[in-house]
Amino acid sequence: NSYSTLDEVVMLPDCMVGRNARLARCVVDAGVVIPEGLVVGDDPVLDAKRFRVSEKGIALITQDMIKKLHL
Repeated sequence: NSYSTLDEVVMLPDCMVGRNARLARCVVDAGVVIPEGLVVGDDPVLDAKRFRVSEKGIALITQDMIKKLHL
């Protein structure tokens, strides 16, 4: 959607990205709906609390993880 940015992102089929979302260095599972304004990749500590993050800093985002966010 408008004003969203994706940098080094692997997005599997049937995903939707809300307005103003910024995703960097992540893998988004199939069918995930990224909420408006979500930022991933700027704060590694916050990312590790919300998502599974690899040793190299790549975040995995699943729909179950999105549902647990308090946005």
